[in-house]
Amino acid sequence: MNAILLTSTFLRHQFVINYLASCIDVIGVWQEEKSFEPQRYAQTEKDDAIIAQHFAERDASEAMCFGEHAELRLAPRVVRRRLPPGHINDPAEVEQMVRLAPDVLLVFGTGILRESIIKSFGGKIINIHLGLSPYYRGSGTNFWPLVNREPEYVGATIHYLDAGIDTGPIVTHIRPQIEVGDGPHDIGNKTIKAAAIMLANVALAHAAGSLRTVKRTQRGRLYQRKDFSANAVRQLYRNFETGMIEEYLRDKPERDARLELVSLERCG
Repeated sequence: MNAILLTSTFLRHQFVINYLASCIDVIGVWQEEKSFEPQRYAQTEKDDAIIAQHFAERDASEAMCFGEHAELRLAPRVVRRRLPPGHINDPAEVEQMVRLAPDVLLVFGTGILRESIIKSFGGKIINIHLGLSPYYRGSGTNFWPLVNREPEYVGATIHYLDAGIDTGPIVTHIRPQIEVGDGPHDIGNKTIKAAAIMLANVALAHAAGSLRTVKRTQRGRLYQRKDFSANAVRQLYRNFETGMIEEYLRDKPERDARLELVSLERCG
């Protein structure tokens, strides 16, 4: 099975590239730089400071968790492309992907894929969506559950990608093992590790033609980048400081039972 990986450039993305390349035959990697500029949502100097601290802590946590993946471990024959924000859909890039004739496109953390890619690889695009879809869709889908004091909704969804916003059929959900003492970035990194491991299994099952999927029937909550704010960051940390994790773990069986989650299933 030959796979192309479409992703981004942070350490978490480098980890996913290296992990997948160790499990399956990755023949091409496209890394599109992120365009999100969170400081633009600051209204005051205090807003700017708390947003900057939040993302500095995220970067430090990723360095601790994924620091050994600063360099990619890919064979020389692997096609590697690094693109500015918004260029993953450029016709020349799509043409090069098509020429490689992959069995599957694996996606984690790019910008929105447009019609040219969707049509070129229909039924062969599998995405890691960070967040439990359809409960949380769009942007920041593991940020908002923690703002809303709902850590049970943190996780990832592996699904076939279509032209909608997190609307393609679901293959499986993944959730991290949350523990006392975890902060928001610890939980996020645990989710990414678990999702990468599962994505390799899903890709192999896809190649074997043995995947079962579940069609989404709920709409859930949709968040966009414009919803992000310094006050949301403040609420996130207030929740951790006031025992949100301990509260969740105390009532975990009852709260988890409210979720309708999809597990990886194979045909035959």
